[in-house]
Amino acid sequence: MQVTVSQSEQRPFLSKSFLAGSGYGWIIWGCAALFYLYEYVLRVSPSVMTNEMALDFSATSTAIGILASYYYYAYVPLQIPCGVIVDWLGARRVITFSAVLCTLGSVMFSYAQTIEVAQWARFLMGAGSACAYLSTMKVASLWLKPERFALVAGITMMMGTLGGLFGGAPFAILISSYGWRPAMLIMAVCGVAVAAACWLIIKDPVQQNNTQTKNIGLLEGLNSVVKNPQNWLIGIYGGLMYVPLSAFAELWGTPYLMRLYNISSEKASLSSAMVFVGMALGCPLFAAISDRLKSRIKVMSWSALLTIPPFVAVIYIPNLPLEMTFALLFVAGLVCGGQILYFAAAKEINNPAYSATTIGFTNAFVMVSGIIFQPLLGIIIDLAWDGLVNPDGTPMYSIGDYQQAMVTIPICMIAAWIVMLFVKETFPAQLANPTEECL
Repeated sequence: MQVTVSQSEQRPFLSKSFLAGSGYGWIIWGCAALFYLYEYVLRVSPSVMTNEMALDFSATSTAIGILASYYYYAYVPLQIPCGVIVDWLGARRVITFSAVLCTLGSVMFSYAQTIEVAQWARFLMGAGSACAYLSTMKVASLWLKPERFALVAGITMMMGTLGGLFGGAPFAILISSYGWRPAMLIMAVCGVAVAAACWLIIKDPVQQNNTQTKNIGLLEGLNSVVKNPQNWLIGIYGGLMYVPLSAFAELWGTPYLMRLYNISSEKASLSSAMVFVGMALGCPLFAAISDRLKSRIKVMSWSALLTIPPFVAVIYIPNLPLEMTFALLFVAGLVCGGQILYFAAAKEINNPAYSATTIGFTNAFVMVSGIIFQPLLGIIIDLAWDGLVNPDGTPMYSIGDYQQAMVTIPICMIAAWIVMLFVKETFPAQLANPTEECL
């Protein structure tokens, strides 16, 4: 596949100084980031309605884990194709179409009468969400200064974690007030508004007739990314570091704390909120620290090790006050925020012409953790289950059942630290041929 890319497409037709002064680039980025926030609410929404879905669909933990992970069955395989498509078609059309898919998935999910239909609805949401982050970063690479990329990546992830926050306690309150099906319809209405805003506000760079053009082979770019073993290592690190979010904050954290403290879903969902709030602050904080230290690798390694103690405390220290548990989860999210540097690290060692393809390749590894660990923890919980049931017929899982499953989180953090031992420093100042410009 070939596409003609002009020099003007490598920078918007307006000058950097004008964009910086007017803030127009930040407005476009903000609109794209709004879609990322929206899809993140959809991504984490099952965490606060596991009991309702188990009752409606007569489902076990394994079935609920598989249902939630259907989102990733679409999301992960589409990462690389979406990267190529965004590089080719531009962010505006891709983001708008993606928002429409998310809206249709939300409607389908709200009306699902069987778990099979709900699974395909989650699949459709995942397909619509697949381009969210990489499209936002493509917009950032087009409209914002290259030296801000790591910081913008952190702020973008912060927007996603805010979506995770809204998908926790606020969404649980919405479900408590109206029911989970009407709540999903409300999300569909929000999706229509997001799609309209993205179409009206986001602009793709305008090609000028007098610019010199060159042909870039998109598949050649994908081949270049795939052949670099450092990209694979960075991607594996990202997938392992995402487990605290995909397995705990997005799904199993809420039911675990409901059982541990005998509290409501609304209150237990604050645990996920604490992780996401911590991540929201940690992502830009660690990006700034990385820029200050002029090192990606050190900060990424520290992040993996520092995430272990707070999660181990939450899982295994008995009789912790609920407030202390929330505080520890906030710290866990904060220090886990250093993981966001995997996008900057991957971008810095690849051709900037393939920025979305690079991000898509890396993000595919990151999101594989949802496919693997959401159902895996559910399977472990079911295997540990002693067969007792609640009065409504749903399985009665013990605290020990959840704890056996949660041990996967610190194990993944240790594995992520080991992977980083084999990753070379990527900070531009330390590259042999630093690339100062990007799309």
